[in-house]
Amino acid sequence: MLSEAERRSLQEIEQRLLADEPRLARTMSRGVRPWLFYGLLLVFGGLTVLLTVIGAFGPAFQCLLVTAAVLVFRRYPLRIR
Repeated sequence: MLSEAERRSLQEIEQRLLADEPRLARTMSRGVRPWLFYGLLLVFGGLTVLLTVIGAFGPAFQCLLVTAAVLVFRRYPLRIR
């Protein structure tokens, strides 16, 4: 638990970092690594296409849902505090 002064100091540091190095601040705030994001898209997107081609529509739809969830969570990450 941080004191009020420590919280303000931390908030000031975060704001300065965001102003000085916005790219670094965005990278540090992400919870998912980029390689994991692209790996999940490649695997589940590929499985969606493959399963659709072979006619397994139920599993293809499930893979499509996972692919869509990865894209949504990439755009709107979960903030657990």
